Amino acid sequence: MNRRAPVRTIILDFDGVLLESNDDKMQAFEDLFALHSNFSDAMRAFHLANYSRPRMIKFEHYVYHIMDRPGDENAVQEMAGQFSKMVTARVIACRQVPGAAEFLEEFSKKVPLYISSTTPQEELIHIIEARGMGHYFRDVFGDPPVKKADAIQDVLQREQLPPSAVVFVGDAVSDYRVATEAKLQFLGRNSGLPFDGVGTKLYNDLAEIGDVLRTWIKE
Repeated sequence: MNRRAPVRTIILDFDGVLLESNDDKMQAFEDLFALHSNFSDAMRAFHLANYSRPRMIKFEHYVYHIMDRPGDENAVQEMAGQFSKMVTARVIACRQVPGAAEFLEEFSKKVPLYISSTTPQEELIHIIEARGMGHYFRDVFGDPPVKKADAIQDVLQREQLPPSAVVFVGDAVSDYRVATEAKLQFLGRNSGLPFDGVGTKLYNDLAEIGDVLRTWIKE
């Protein structure tokens, strides 16, 4: 990667980057599908084809299109509540990505850290506070209400930095695309999600990513 400036700010995805929570979230979706067994195959197929999209988009699709209840916002909110109850405790209790604790402790003292995730913001903040991680971050963005592209622009404006001075750490092709479209630097964590068709190196954990960032911050 052609680095145009030393890294001055880091934006991190959450699931699969800081926490090994992807499997927990997939199991929560399976539990949700089981509550709607007549539609479970179609719901699962849409989820897998749109893995990294915000969950509310999925719930709207399930209700409006798969269940053929267009405009039934109450059903969408009920489904969102069901899923949140299933997933929150699991994510609070799941394992950290190796090196995550050391990464946050070290790099929060060097540059501002931000979170941008497709987890709804209220739930995301609850999980972060429950795990005692909140003090590491200058701000936390969840979707809804803040899409990753908008979170990036907020960070750039707030920090008064060019895109080349900001790195996005993600574990999905959607993270790579939103970062590169905004002209940010990108580091990919291999959480097991496919990176088909994207020629970027993936790192096993945050210890390896930290090794890279130490050199990028000094440049």
